[in-house]
Amino acid sequence: MSLFEHHCNDWKNSKKDKCDTCVCDQLSKLDTGTPVFVRTKAGGIKSSIKGRFLCFDKKTCCATFTEEVFREEITTIIDCRDIVSLSIANEEFLDSMRAIMNQAYNALNNFTPPS
Repeated sequence: MSLFEHHCNDWKNSKKDKCDTCVCDQLSKLDTGTPVFVRTKAGGIKSSIKGRFLCFDKKTCCATFTEEVFREEITTIIDCRDIVSLSIANEEFLDSMRAIMNQAYNALNNFTPPS
């Protein structure tokens, strides 16, 4: 086995069963369809998810969420270790987020640049 293969195998093995953060633990207990607000390490415009929890895979640490963005349903898959915070939301919160996104969508579509 080469040094490279040895290093890669060590890395792969070190990643197994490492879904040990508090967020990962909470995700393993959530019901499918639970409304959530998730903040990620990503930063920038896509630093949060305001939608529904779909599933969590303990083997890969992948959490899957769905949310509505500009009238389109999108699915996001993220490593639970890259989630900074997880809030359990309610239907009113999701409705408010949809309304805000629709207002932004309408404003962008109706924008006319100055001449």
